[in-house]
Amino acid sequence: MRPATASQELRAQAALFVRSVRTSFAYKPALVLSMLSVAIAYLVPMLVWRHVYQARGDTLAVPASRLFPYLLLAAALNTCFFLGVEGRIGQRIRMGLIATDLLRPVDFQLTQLSQALSDVVLNVTMVLPFLALAYGLWGSAALPGDGWSLLGFFASSGLALLIHFALSFIFVQAAFVTFSNYGIFVAKSALQQAFSGLSAPLALFPPSLRAVAEYLPFCHTIHSPVSIYLGDVSGPAVWQVLAVQAAWAAGLLLTGRALLGLSLRYLEIQGG
Repeated sequence: MRPATASQELRAQAALFVRSVRTSFAYKPALVLSMLSVAIAYLVPMLVWRHVYQARGDTLAVPASRLFPYLLLAAALNTCFFLGVEGRIGQRIRMGLIATDLLRPVDFQLTQLSQALSDVVLNVTMVLPFLALAYGLWGSAALPGDGWSLLGFFASSGLALLIHFALSFIFVQAAFVTFSNYGIFVAKSALQQAFSGLSAPLALFPPSLRAVAEYLPFCHTIHSPVSIYLGDVSGPAVWQVLAVQAAWAAGLLLTGRALLGLSLRYLEIQGG
């Protein structure tokens, strides 16, 4: 089968993206339940940190007036980046359907990215009502530092999405060579939770743990874009962060593509 041309590839990926978005919005009860889950995921960390600040006073490295908007935006961004890459590929490997995917004359990695982008559309829809409520509660504290911070945030978020997808694509390679991929996916989720800055800004990390987090790509999926949005990173430092994110995104995407070629050598079709 001849590989698709660039224009054919683009049309195929656009069509897949539209179809995936329509499928995501087709199950309205599931959408409502997902929004309730998002609300609970926002509420619990807020209550925990509220208790911490009540017990300690505003004596931590990050004042409460900055922490709570940070936690809100971090949770919102994490929800937006909740991609189904691992679940989709893992299920199709178990069912033996992955062989059909690999035989199609379109790029497998780009196909997964198109579907991941459709996940983002659904996730943003779930997040927007809670962001509107938060802005009503916190006012200007939940707004970007300035217009440049907002532009930098959008650029950083786009790169963060690519990093997040690339990490998922790398970890999912284990599903090609193992019969149970549950442990691999849990490990990836744990690393994201621990080092992305989702639970707290890196300024609140112990120095040794913060050093580790800053040398891993996970912090560039949450902490970097949120820090730019709130103005904690500004001026020339924004360009430096964006350059580091771009380097991570390119390196991880290329690594995932290389690992896919190696994984296919050991692929054993399951199901059938």
